[in-house]
Amino acid sequence: LIAVSDRPNRAAEAIRNAPVAIVACAELGKSGYYAREPREPVTDKGDWYMFDVALAMQNLTLAAHSLGLGTVHVGAFDAEKAANILGVPQGFCVVSMTPLGYPDEEPPIRPRKELSEIVFYDKYGVE
Repeated sequence: LIAVSDRPNRAAEAIRNAPVAIVACAELGKSGYYAREPREPVTDKGDWYMFDVALAMQNLTLAAHSLGLGTVHVGAFDAEKAANILGVPQGFCVVSMTPLGYPDEEPPIRPRKELSEIVFYDKYGVE
């Protein structure tokens, strides 16, 4: 589907070997805009498609895991080339992809940061 062969990349290998690759696309100019004309962004962040796709892909990842399936987020790829290969129409873009299948191995759980390192109360930087 999408071949990334410039350098060794476990995500690229997973895409090649997976029975299915989920490719998440977004329609530009739809998410994060007021419905009325002229269509203006709701916030200074502009188009929200990255947020929406990230939420959808996270839900897909969690659902897959609950079924014993493996995924890996792939964000570093040639989105324009992927769109051309997949026939993605004008006005849409390829945002993210994930291989989906039964994992060959169960990697160890990596250590996580303590909540005190990433959670603040009432004000940023305050524990």
